[in-house]
Amino acid sequence: MATAEHFMATDIEWDPTGRYVATAVTSVHEMENGFNIWSFNGKLLYRILKDHFFQFAWRPRPPSFLSPEQEEEIAKNLKKYTKKYEAEDQDVSMLLSEQDREKRKMLKDDWDKWLNEWRRLHEEEKLLREKLRDGEASDEEEEYEAKEVEVEEILDVSEEVLSFDFEQ
Repeated sequence: MATAEHFMATDIEWDPTGRYVATAVTSVHEMENGFNIWSFNGKLLYRILKDHFFQFAWRPRPPSFLSPEQEEEIAKNLKKYTKKYEAEDQDVSMLLSEQDREKRKMLKDDWDKWLNEWRRLHEEEKLLREKLRDGEASDEEEEYEAKEVEVEEILDVSEEVLSFDFEQ
């Protein structure tokens, strides 16, 4: 069905169901230790790297609690059970998606409330901002004028008399 490569693989193990295969590099090699899990058709599902990886083993399948007659009855009526449980799954999925929509709506409403409060406060402070800037509007970027000003300030001045002795 497919061909894939697991460089330096030392072990290959099919799972008990036959749906997955694991390839592993054990600590025989010093690098790339770990395992890959593949689907039956060769798609890489997981890649786990582990230092000092010694062995890969699938967990054994527990024995069935059903009698052979019960298993046969389930196999016979599988389509009926499938329809029933698919309908239940769809109901649960619809409920979850509705809850997700409600949660997103609530988050958006909270965001809009916060944004409107910020805009209201910004508008309330507009007169104060203009007053602090001597009547200049400060909300329009086009009205800004950048000025570069250099300020030189003398911090301390002291005089000291030095004597030079030139007769040596």
